[in-house]
Amino acid sequence: MKKVIVILSIVISVKIIANTPDLPSYQQAEKLVAAAWKAPPQSIDITYYVTVRDTTKTEQDLREIYEKAHEQMYGPPEQLNSYMLENRERFVQMNVGRCLKEQQETGRRHKLRIRFDENRQRVDTVYAPPARTVLKSSGKEEFLPEKKLDANTPFDMSIVEVKDVNDISTRFEYVHSNKTATRKRVKRKSSLENGMIKKLIEMPNDLLLRMKMGTNVNGSLGGPYDVNETKINQLCSGTLKGISVKIQPDKDAPDVKDRIEIILYSQEGTPFYESTLICDKEDYSKVYYNEVRSPVGKHLISTRTCSNFDSQGFPHRATLVQYDSEGKVKIHETYLVESVRLNTPIPDEIFKFNPPKDYAVTDWCLPPAERQAAEIARLKGLLGREKWPDRLKALAALGKHLKDKPAELRKIAATMLGDEHPAVRERASQILQEIDSGE
Repeated sequence: MKKVIVILSIVISVKIIANTPDLPSYQQAEKLVAAAWKAPPQSIDITYYVTVRDTTKTEQDLREIYEKAHEQMYGPPEQLNSYMLENRERFVQMNVGRCLKEQQETGRRHKLRIRFDENRQRVDTVYAPPARTVLKSSGKEEFLPEKKLDANTPFDMSIVEVKDVNDISTRFEYVHSNKTATRKRVKRKSSLENGMIKKLIEMPNDLLLRMKMGTNVNGSLGGPYDVNETKINQLCSGTLKGISVKIQPDKDAPDVKDRIEIILYSQEGTPFYESTLICDKEDYSKVYYNEVRSPVGKHLISTRTCSNFDSQGFPHRATLVQYDSEGKVKIHETYLVESVRLNTPIPDEIFKFNPPKDYAVTDWCLPPAERQAAEIARLKGLLGREKWPDRLKALAALGKHLKDKPAELRKIAATMLGDEHPAVRERASQILQEIDSGE
């Protein structure tokens, strides 16, 4: 996390008397600068619950997602027998139904723990589906009650990224429910912590305010920016180009909150962005409410409501809403923070790749030959799994890994001809036919 080097204690040599009472005063400008340039935490350890209702995907979108998921697990429809085709349709319908219920009623619920510092981050998460009917490996349906989330709920998945001096990250994932672990290197910039954390830690419009009230240090869009005294004077007089900022006591709590209205203008003077913030009167980084509206039509684009701030100024309850072009709710998110610690050391072992001994490991950091051998050994081990879908997926994957070793693949497929499940036996027979046709 890069440190932004700025001077928060600014001195404005000439105090400007605003022409209108709602332009920022000298003291209000100081508080606005302090909030916009507030240093982000160097480390964070937070556990929270989130519920999301997302209506951006249609029923057809969801169906295509689960059809693709089934194909990745068991192969294309044309390779499936009638039994598997029937199960495929039931699998798709049940998952689409669950997703539609989450969109319209319960929301998609997760518990997360996020820990990160300058170059390392870890996200632990568990998903809590609503009450639903699932398709068992036997082909029978089973009703499962709603999953509860509390302080004792274990996490299903962990994702860790550690960045080196060249900005190349080593990423590893644990899927605890399946007892699998994967490690690989990624060159892209990570965004694991960019979601909820930045939504709640950062003051809305902080970058926008730094761009307008500051001087860019290195020319990049994200800054850093140093406070520009001349621009602060212009802000207080209402002459700063491209932006209008008005500050008034909030009508509902005038003694403890201020209302800040921000409008951005194009070079032609046309407004293209409007944002309103309700902030703590003494600390503008503590934002109780923020809304963004379209200057054309004045319909809402997004809102953020926060409450239950702790001594660190961190909200423990929040609701974020995004709206479509017609002003209808598109995404609705609610957050409940269980615990949060800022700027406290995080133990090194949290970020190390150390899977339990009974986890199946796929290490993409190994040389190709070693990785291939390790993956084949892992898949062979899955052929003995109790659940037939695990055996079927392992057999299908081995068919791809060993396509250049027909003798070894033939031996494996022949042993699976005696499997207790017809789908596995049929796939083994198909592999043998493909080998014979290719010889």
